[in-house]
Amino acid sequence: MPFTAHDLRYNLQDNFPKLCAYLQQRAKHWLGTFAYDSDEVDGVVEHVIEQLTRLGLVGGGNHTPETALDHLSNAQFYAFLNRSVKNKAIDRLRRHRLPTSSLSAFEDPSNIEEENDPLNTVADSIWGSPPFPTPEIAALQAASQEELRILIKHCIEELSSAPRQLLAVIQELDEMGIEDLVQELKDKYHTQLADMELSHLSQHKDHAHKKLRHCLQHSSTNLAVLVALRLTEYGHYSTGIDEISVDIKTLVNERISEEEVLKGLNHLARVGLLDWHGETNIRLTSVQLKHLARFYEEGE
Repeated sequence: MPFTAHDLRYNLQDNFPKLCAYLQQRAKHWLGTFAYDSDEVDGVVEHVIEQLTRLGLVGGGNHTPETALDHLSNAQFYAFLNRSVKNKAIDRLRRHRLPTSSLSAFEDPSNIEEENDPLNTVADSIWGSPPFPTPEIAALQAASQEELRILIKHCIEELSSAPRQLLAVIQELDEMGIEDLVQELKDKYHTQLADMELSHLSQHKDHAHKKLRHCLQHSSTNLAVLVALRLTEYGHYSTGIDEISVDIKTLVNERISEEEVLKGLNHLARVGLLDWHGETNIRLTSVQLKHLARFYEEGE
């Protein structure tokens, strides 16, 4: 069973073994040739636990003030833990004076550990920022919810025609600890991915994310998600201006009626994605379109 920041704060006794097991698994992943060196693994794990303790999260209960970690989604909290482990592993590998090539496969200069402020490693999800629910959350939940697993797997497999984008997403899922899905994808697309090396990783990842977002939105049964998708599709036809105006009737199609469009718009306005108060025309800025393109919730 997964654990949350709330679990570590208020129910440490039951969740501390889960935390240690997760940190050990990620430490072995990032330590490479030192994965079976217990001293190295323990050093990484102890460092991350010390960070969490210093922040008052581990067993803090109501005795320590909440931090940014307490307000992260489960997906973002796991991403924070994984990045903390990765940074410390890189630091320990440097101390062994490994050749630069041994680190280059996963080292990013922007990820260098910042000892004085561990919260600097809390990064926004690649899919978007709170309060916008994201496909990344769906990916994490897929491990325990079969319907979501089928959906995220279907959308990932649509990248098979662009194998470098597929590989970029597989690497990302691996970093998030979804190992069974990673292995399943690697086995299925072994031929396409064999001996493939990624250059310009961020570019392939960006293209893959756009396709995944669109697939997840298009596959959704949530009215607000479908309306968000319709708004972004309409916005693609408007260039050179920062604001567009969308007539409600243009959002109606064979999947959603006008009444359903209104319900979706109300929800999007309620969560702060739109400045809309019942007008027949919806005005959108480029920033709002960007947020709508990253919006995702489970179906209703």
